Amino acid sequence: MKFLGFLLFVFIFLMAFWCIIFLASVIPYFIFVWLKEGKLEEDQIPS
Repeated sequence: MKFLGFLLFVFIFLMAFWCIIFLASVIPYFIFVWLKEGKLEEDQIPS
């Protein structure tokens, strides 16, 4: 039972770790693309 809890802890820890790495790498890229697209298409911004 203790081993099962340890496995669950490791699994959750790894999931959180990869989630943080994914967010840290993807979100700045999306912000960059959004800014780039916004600057390229200023006429499409609704007033």
